[in-house]
Amino acid sequence: AFQSDGAVLGILAALIFLGAISYGVIIDVAQHRRFRLLGLNTKLILTFIPIMLLLGAGLFLLFEYSNPDTLGALPVSQKLTTSMFEAVNYTAGFSTIDYAEANQGTGFIMSALMFVGGASASVAGGIKINTLAVVMVAIASTIQGRAHASAYGREIPDEQVKRALTVGSISLGMLFLVILFLTMSNTTFDFLSLIFESVSAFSTVGLTTGITPDLSEWGHVVLVVAMFVGRIGPFTLVIALAQNSETGRYRYAEEHVTIG
Repeated sequence: AFQSDGAVLGILAALIFLGAISYGVIIDVAQHRRFRLLGLNTKLILTFIPIMLLLGAGLFLLFEYSNPDTLGALPVSQKLTTSMFEAVNYTAGFSTIDYAEANQGTGFIMSALMFVGGASASVAGGIKINTLAVVMVAIASTIQGRAHASAYGREIPDEQVKRALTVGSISLGMLFLVILFLTMSNTTFDFLSLIFESVSAFSTVGLTTGITPDLSEWGHVVLVVAMFVGRIGPFTLVIALAQNSETGRYRYAEEHVTIG
């Protein structure tokens, strides 16, 4: 009903964005105002969120531009606003299109965005943008030959890089199990739709292709567990890692392992 109402979509998008970047970032920006004075955490979030939004909106527009069941019949201006709204919306669950009619590429892109989610300490789910940012910075630093991950003139402790890799890897493993069990208990649905539902549940987003009511009882149980684990699991894991971060009294001898 609000697909053509730019004012409503704009207000919703602004609220979703503010909820996804966390209160800490909002306070940091309000206090310091200039980008160079912001903390590294805020800088990384404000760098990666626009990249994700622009990439998501661009790919959404590309995949759905000529799809008569989603954007195809809309004027160009409305295609742009709808694409941007759907890109912002990957943490909230609102939608102005029917994802059951969307192309598979769109479902894949939205699944990836939902898995990442919003910033740490925000109301959004997912593994968090901070986790992705730290991993990407570490990868870029490795490619550039630097011994430690660094960005904006600040070095990220190796311990935090390990935590980010651990949270991301375990979350991927959890999601793999959710998809596996959902696929085993619901063999009549296409695989990408099951992935979409699994990621949406795990990241507590709420977007759906419409197949949820038709899933088996076991499928519903799997999604319930996925929502609970997705909301509590990564957060609990981060706390556990933080509590067990004491340096040991000894270290083993170092030995290199072949990589690649």
